[in-house]
Amino acid sequence: MADFDLHNWLEVSYYMREDYRLLVAGMALKQIASAEPELQQLARATFHALPAQGARSFVKAHPIEQRKALAKGMQNFPQAAAIVIALWSFAAPEQIALLKQAAEMAGLVFDAAFDWRQGMKGFFAFEDIPLLAGLADGLGAKTTEQNYDHLKLAALWLGSAVTNRDALAGPQADESADESGQDATTAVES
Repeated sequence: MADFDLHNWLEVSYYMREDYRLLVAGMALKQIASAEPELQQLARATFHALPAQGARSFVKAHPIEQRKALAKGMQNFPQAAAIVIALWSFAAPEQIALLKQAAEMAGLVFDAAFDWRQGMKGFFAFEDIPLLAGLADGLGAKTTEQNYDHLKLAALWLGSAVTNRDALAGPQADESADESGQDATTAVES
C-alpha cells in the first residue's frame, strides 16, 4: 500500500487560477453565517487578522475587498487556507456528492464520521488518489470549467475520507500488477 502524506491546504491554493481562488474565497465568505458555531468562530478569528484594503479591519472592509484579502490569505496563512476549503465544502455539496457517488460505485468506501474538522487537516496529492482524480476528470469533461475545478477540489477534499485507501489507485494498479506478474512468469518460463 502506498504512503499517504497529508498536504497543507496552503499548497493547493498555489495551483488555483486566480479567478477560481477568488470564487472559492467568495463562496467561503457566504458560508460563514450558516456554518457550525465552532467553524464560524474559527473563521471569524482567523479572517479578522487578515489585512483588507480600504479598511482598518477585515470585518469593516467591503465584501469585494474581503474576498480579495481572503484569496491572498489562502496563499500565505495555512489556517486561513484550511478554513476557506472547509467552508467551500459546505458551498459545493452537489459536486462533492456527485464525485462521492461515482467513487462509491467504483468501490471506494468513505468514513461516515468525516467532517470539516478532518477535512481541514489536509489533502492527498492527485498522484496518491488517481481513481478520485480520474473520476473528477471524467465528470468534469462534461461540464463547465468552474464546475470541473470544483470536482477536482472535491477529489482532494474527499481523498482523506476514503477508508479503503489501497483502492484509491484504481483498477489500473491491479491490472498492471497482473501484467507485470504475467511478464515475470513469461520471462521465467523462457
